[in-house]
Amino acid sequence: MENLECLDFKNVQNVAIVKFKDPKVMDPARIEKMGEELLAVLEDDSNENLVVNFENVNFFSSAAINKLIVLEKHMRARGGEIRLTNLQPEVRDLFSYTHLDQVFQIRTDDAEALESLQD
Repeated sequence: MENLECLDFKNVQNVAIVKFKDPKVMDPARIEKMGEELLAVLEDDSNENLVVNFENVNFFSSAAINKLIVLEKHMRARGGEIRLTNLQPEVRDLFSYTHLDQVFQIRTDDAEALESLQD
């Protein structure tokens, strides 16, 4: 998985860990590219589950959330799971207000997310 514009990527224990490069995920063209890159990560069968790290993100638009929802449906269809980690307070509040914290499992950090995926 090379040449990703919007994401940093690594694989740990058959779990893809992606981290957003942009602090504000709001530009429509970047969001479209981000969605493509996230789906490309899923195309690799060695990535059984996915951790999405929000450490660098302080703004996440509704269009970007839609990409995550699509991603979650794809992951669930193939029997995998997604964990979100390192949400900044303003992004965490967005997931809470929209009740998406009931759709996505949110963990403190990548280590906690990886542990929860091993259960």
